[in-house]
Amino acid sequence: MGLFSKFTKKGASEDAPAKETTTTTTAPVATEQPTAPQAAASADEIEYVQSTWQLIFPISGPNKLSAEELNAKKTAVGVLLFKEIFSLAPEALQLFSFKNVEDLYESPMLKAHGKAVVGAVDAAVHLLDDVSKLIPILEELGQFHNRKKIVGAHYDVVGQAVVNVIGSALNGLSEEQTNAWVKVYSTIKSVMLAAGE
Repeated sequence: MGLFSKFTKKGASEDAPAKETTTTTTAPVATEQPTAPQAAASADEIEYVQSTWQLIFPISGPNKLSAEELNAKKTAVGVLLFKEIFSLAPEALQLFSFKNVEDLYESPMLKAHGKAVVGAVDAAVHLLDDVSKLIPILEELGQFHNRKKIVGAHYDVVGQAVVNVIGSALNGLSEEQTNAWVKVYSTIKSVMLAAGE
């Protein structure tokens, strides 16, 4: 069974393979039907997501980062992620407690939140092969964000920002990589939104 198969539409077919070209354009992350079931991600799509993440946050192999380096990089990528979020949706800043902080991107509050968001993405990426552990984490996050009045459109902006930042870090993503991230993120979003209802 594929990723999040309990959220898969019956009879959904696998997408046809896409071209191998590299692109710097980004695909929209989601539709305005936030709780609609998503097709399960294939093993190849999970591999695309995990391998691109490993390029940014290597935890094994010759480029393995130390725990200290990983934490610093998660913070730095978290800041880039929030810059992208606020570039895509400047009004989103009003949702955060650090909205009135001077020198926003040097703010310890923004850095801590950015690191936490990247940490959540990191956990999700690493648990794509263990959905029984991932689903409860996503459901808890969904309930928390529901209490904060976070809605589907907010998730869409974050998803687009995640794809953009990953693409930027890797000097572009192939069409397959982009589609895989969009599919996995859309499924994560659906689980979180469903849990918050």
